[in-house]
Amino acid sequence: MASVRITVVLTGVPDAEISDEIISEWIENRLNDGRNVFIQHASRGGGGGRVYGSHRASAPGEYPATDSGRLVNSVDAELLSAREGQLHSDVAYASYLTTGTSHMAPRQMLREALEEAISARPNPEELAKAVRFTTGPA
Repeated sequence: MASVRITVVLTGVPDAEISDEIISEWIENRLNDGRNVFIQHASRGGGGGRVYGSHRASAPGEYPATDSGRLVNSVDAELLSAREGQLHSDVAYASYLTTGTSHMAPRQMLREALEEAISARPNPEELAKAVRFTTGPA
């Protein structure tokens, strides 16, 4: 299994209440964006690597090339708590694609897809809505 987590930690916001609902929604949206980025890249067809029978593999550093769609269909986003979520694949060979092996260099996988999704749509104003300042005795 391969997975990558996203956790939101807000610092430097004194005397504030944080809306977990808005943070959860932001995390869930970014995880779904990351899943979609991965599926788009991996579903593009043959890669730039070697040919094995009718399969053209991905080259090192590319997203994996897929024939059957088993890998892309296994990718799922899961909210673990109000401030943490996970993008994961339960296909056994996903971890080999992520870390590489002694015979194969790593491929771009879930972390790269999630990073691409977050940098494309950071939406900090969504998180800003999560902060509610409180007032009280000094």
